[in-house]
Amino acid sequence: MIKNIKDILCSEEIYNIYSACMFEPTFDKFKLKTEQMQKDSSVSVYGYFSNEKIIGVISTQETDKTVEIIGIAVDTKKRRSGIGTKLIDYVKDKSSKPIIAETDSDAVMFYKKYGFDIEEKIVSKSNISYSRYVCTLNYK
Repeated sequence: MIKNIKDILCSEEIYNIYSACMFEPTFDKFKLKTEQMQKDSSVSVYGYFSNEKIIGVISTQETDKTVEIIGIAVDTKKRRSGIGTKLIDYVKDKSSKPIIAETDSDAVMFYKKYGFDIEEKIVSKSNISYSRYVCTLNYK
């Protein structure tokens, strides 16, 4: 079952899952991020529950033209069981806008398998270059 969890975001249980899609996660960073998401009416956050336990989370931000996946994560013990796909299906069913996501090489195959178009971009930060991937799911 998938339900809106925006109002109950800041918990250790959700942090333990969502931290997988954060850069250098700490609970304090997570708490700050959840407070920002809760104040932003363009942000939605959904949780995937099994036996009343949360095992997947997706957060999105809607603009006039797109829905951006801000973060998606599944409990490490439940990965590769279709939960991430179900979360994207849920978001897709709620909007007819293109869905976009930016990710690294660890998750790009997940988006490609789902049917997203993938575009690599090179990012430079502190004299270090690395690849990021812009993933777009257009409606045809």
